[in-house]
Amino acid sequence: MTAKRQMVIWLVAAFGATTLLTAALIFERRSEQTRWSIFMVGDPHVGARLFFEKDACAHCHSVNGVGAKLAPDLGFSRSQHDSLNQIVSAMWNHAPRMWEQMRAEKIAYPDLRSEDMTHLFAFLYTARYLDERGDEVAGERLFQQKGCARCHAIRGEGGGVGPDLATLEGVDTPIRWTQAMWNHAPAMEKNTESLQMSWPVFEGHEMNDLLAYVRANCGGQRRETELLPASPDRGRKIFQSKSCIACHAIEGKGGHVGPDLGAKRQTPLTIVQFAGLMWNHSPAMWRASEARSIPRPTFQGQEFADLLAFLASLSYFDLPGSESIGQTVFQDRGCGYCHGNGAEGAQEGPKLRGRGRSVTAITLATSLWQHGPKMYQRTSALGRPWPTLNETDVGDVVAFLNAPLEGGH
Repeated sequence: MTAKRQMVIWLVAAFGATTLLTAALIFERRSEQTRWSIFMVGDPHVGARLFFEKDACAHCHSVNGVGAKLAPDLGFSRSQHDSLNQIVSAMWNHAPRMWEQMRAEKIAYPDLRSEDMTHLFAFLYTARYLDERGDEVAGERLFQQKGCARCHAIRGEGGGVGPDLATLEGVDTPIRWTQAMWNHAPAMEKNTESLQMSWPVFEGHEMNDLLAYVRANCGGQRRETELLPASPDRGRKIFQSKSCIACHAIEGKGGHVGPDLGAKRQTPLTIVQFAGLMWNHSPAMWRASEARSIPRPTFQGQEFADLLAFLASLSYFDLPGSESIGQTVFQDRGCGYCHGNGAEGAQEGPKLRGRGRSVTAITLATSLWQHGPKMYQRTSALGRPWPTLNETDVGDVVAFLNAPLEGGH
């Protein structure tokens, strides 16, 4: 074999290896993008343009009073159970009526892809603050009982050690509130010691109640939209660079001083409740950091939103769904008639499991938007009722659809 021919063979082999590596990296990147398809990754500014300009949403719906009044306002809600799954289940249940209305008014059906839906949900998140709403009256009571009023004032009434909370901009939104609570905990700890106060602890939904009280009295401009889209990848790096990993593990990898933040939670946790947990354990975390000579981290700008996006990507803030309950819901609602009881596919509909793509609440909403009209026409033609979903069903159905088919197919 000549040297020239051997060189050609090596070049071809190198080109083939490079091509395979590039394909693997592209596949890995696409897998990451699928994994991060959650509302915090979307851009609310793009979502607003989609809502009011590109798509037909604003023809029927308004957001915080801006838009049409033919359908419910999708903005700020005083519901005690605002959640991503609530919007998805409401969209699903009211879809037939929406399609009938659009057809009657000859409104063009907008083409929404998964990325578009992510932006729309980011917009609705910042418009609604999808974190469990608290009780404003209970929050005012807590503000006094927990000793907050000894240091802080609300509209001039209260202590003067710390700032008047009504003058702080943006802290009445979940992400900024949680960041502010963490960053200022050391200073507040010193103040409680000088005032001979015990460290206040917040249980259950109390932190949501406290935020509801602050939110009702805060006159500053809400600035949560500046923090999105967040980046789970940047959040993972922040988790490491800020030494969080020195005390906390992610699925067993990391320190074991604090709880593993990658473990599936058995109870739902909102971002504000996460703030309560961080607050409650702040003195202990501070002492643990000092003992290990680890500087206590502070978060600026986008950092905390990215960290929360990373934790959200681990389903830390979601109630884990039940695969078995999801299968029961799938069958009871009649979905199995078209897609098979195991979602393995049937004569009337394609398989929904084992397709190599993870399912989230947002991808469920996207599938509804893209394929729902045909599904509705088909169910009507078959004399089948349109299946309805409760808010609690969404997580269970998602868990079922993500479960592998028997035999791995």
